Amino acid sequence: MTAVGIIAEYNPFHNGHAYHLAQAKLLTGANTAVVVMSGNFVQRGTPAIFDKWQRTALALEGGADVVYELPFAFAVQPAHLFARGAIQLLADAGVDTIVFGAEHAQLDFLSLAKQAHTLLMNNAAFQSDYTQTYATVFNDVLAQATGARISEPNDLLGFAYATAVLELGLANKIQLLPIQRIGASYHQTKITDSQIASATALRSLMQQQVSIEEYGAFVSKKAANLLSQGQQTKDWSTAWYSLLQYKVLTTPVEELEQIYQLNDGLANRLKEQITRQTDSSYETFMTTFKSKRYTWSRLQRTLLYTLLNVQQQEMQTALAQPYLRLLGASKAGRLFIKQHRKDVSLPVINRVTSEDTTGILTLDYRAGKLYELMAKQPVQQAMDTGRIPLFSE
Repeated sequence: MTAVGIIAEYNPFHNGHAYHLAQAKLLTGANTAVVVMSGNFVQRGTPAIFDKWQRTALALEGGADVVYELPFAFAVQPAHLFARGAIQLLADAGVDTIVFGAEHAQLDFLSLAKQAHTLLMNNAAFQSDYTQTYATVFNDVLAQATGARISEPNDLLGFAYATAVLELGLANKIQLLPIQRIGASYHQTKITDSQIASATALRSLMQQQVSIEEYGAFVSKKAANLLSQGQQTKDWSTAWYSLLQYKVLTTPVEELEQIYQLNDGLANRLKEQITRQTDSSYETFMTTFKSKRYTWSRLQRTLLYTLLNVQQQEMQTALAQPYLRLLGASKAGRLFIKQHRKDVSLPVINRVTSEDTTGILTLDYRAGKLYELMAKQPVQQAMDTGRIPLFSE
């Protein structure tokens, strides 16, 4: 059996994702689609609108054959670490081609990555220019090196995938195949296409508590039912900010400074902003906490690390210990896993043990507990312990 790889968040799964899966199989001739999907928290540092089990079920229904969880240590990171973790997992799982959507599918992402790699790594701007975000400086240097400027979200991820393939020494093993993104753009907040809406637009629509029929043209019946019920996490920003206030106000600055990425004066700034602010609005806090040096997503990820008390060394250890956590598989997916079992070198987790929760899965376990705490409805089953993969036909 042959497999094509997909890297996704599915927040939520919609027709565009189903099209992507179908095209990936069609263009590669693969009979199995292996997906690496973010868990309960997505790359920008916010909780997914549905938990990882619900999103796995929707993915299997929509054409995925194997769904592995991208560990928290990689999932809630900037593009280069997010990509590195996902590429490593897919390569070890037995995938030889990775198909991803791009705003400009005609770009040769691997060639661009090869041209830019040396110059980007040696450019002093990344060490000294704190007046602009990393993405801005990155694009300035990339344009100088290659003549290309990459600014669209999926294009940036495509470049990150290509860079990860090079850095992991997988250029002779993994082929990258971009396909043209169709329908709504990544950040589009309004629905303009008759069949494909962006995940952003669907999340915005969900805030309006519309009927199940409003979603029918864009997602499956199962997904429409979940969306019509509203977010699985309550007003997360309110719950989030209350927890953050308690954490920051009761923790000495020197201890906050040990949290991953809460460095370069950010711990002091966070303490000061939380102490001064009388408004209980998370949005108001973020507006004052934001600076030119850091993007909103970067700071949001840092606040999540703070809530979970992720230590610097703890994160570095987790980044050095990737693993394959199976969330679900179809009949074809289970056969593929069985055929490639001997070729897998990473640890494989099907059922979580108590030893896992204090070892290799410690960050994912803590993230799951936080997600449970923020759930809209009482949690019927824990995110990790006592769970087995979802199997479909």
